[in-house]
Amino acid sequence: MKEDLSQVESYWLQQLQCNNEQVLALLMKQYYTDLYNYAARLSPDESMIKDCIQEVFISLWQRRDSATAILSIRYYLLRAVKNKVLKALYYNNRKASPVHLQAAYNFSYEFSIEKLIIDQQVSEEKAAKLKRTLSQLSKRQQEVIYLKFYQHLDHEQIAELMGISRQSVYNLLHETIQKLRNLWHTEFVAR
Repeated sequence: MKEDLSQVESYWLQQLQCNNEQVLALLMKQYYTDLYNYAARLSPDESMIKDCIQEVFISLWQRRDSATAILSIRYYLLRAVKNKVLKALYYNNRKASPVHLQAAYNFSYEFSIEKLIIDQQVSEEKAAKLKRTLSQLSKRQQEVIYLKFYQHLDHEQIAELMGISRQSVYNLLHETIQKLRNLWHTEFVAR
């Protein structure tokens, strides 16, 4: 499946280089919701997010000659949107340096109970316990869970996107999963 996706993405990138505007529209349709949902975790400013996403696609079109250098369209777009949003936040709040903004932005994600119920076929009670457990994670832990399990990025891509080393991603995921297990166990023992 991953191989098929790479072939499809490779085809899309080749078509971009051939000035195929329909492929750009297809990419926008394919990835817009994911990009918006991710950016909304970084900032509540809807109009700024929409502007940032639009700028990313304009930039992709302007740089289409080098599009085949992109290894993963999803990763490229997520990273580009994150960078645009962080820059916009920096320019809107010049008190913080870009480095401090990267470390201090407030990643927020409301984990979807409905998706967890459908995907894991658990009862409503277990889903509510899971939501309470996930809400006890730090913002960085929530972000790594979101990128790994909701956006299906690999460890290298998560490291680049979060601005940490690959080993730190492994460590953060391990720590987060351990914390989830402990919190989950505590939740059941408490009831």
